[in-house]
Amino acid sequence: MKTNKTLLGFISILIISTVSHAHQDRIIVLENNNLVGLPAEYQPAQLDLKASKLRIKNHEMEFSPYVKSFFEEEPCAIQISSSWYHTRSKLPPYLLIRITPQDKDYRYQLLFNMDTLEIINIEVVTLREGSSRGFTVALSDLHAKSIKESIKEIKDN
Repeated sequence: MKTNKTLLGFISILIISTVSHAHQDRIIVLENNNLVGLPAEYQPAQLDLKASKLRIKNHEMEFSPYVKSFFEEEPCAIQISSSWYHTRSKLPPYLLIRITPQDKDYRYQLLFNMDTLEIINIEVVTLREGSSRGFTVALSDLHAKSIKESIKEIKDN
């Protein structure tokens, strides 16, 4: 009987530990160029695909030609998610934009730091029946520089 109680206690601790460390991105809705679902500390938040601009709080990025190229395949589905409530030692608060061209077996994933708008990661994800595999895109120095220069800080009056 003691073994069963010990096993039950161990399983309970394991379940509580797993649940408390579980993390899931929040779905963000693009509504009239506004990113709906982010907390007040990241407002205003906008993604204007026609103007090729992303704004979060006091940073705005006008997409460089390289970043813009990920959005050019049309038609495509765009999904946006975010996390700002996880442990920052591993990853800063981020915005993830998934771009899936119609009738293709891949998607692009652009991960932005919400505090600076710097790109954390770009991936091409292959989508096969029942599985997916991500490949990190290595930025050239020229692309990294043009992306960094495309970010402007907006000063409030």
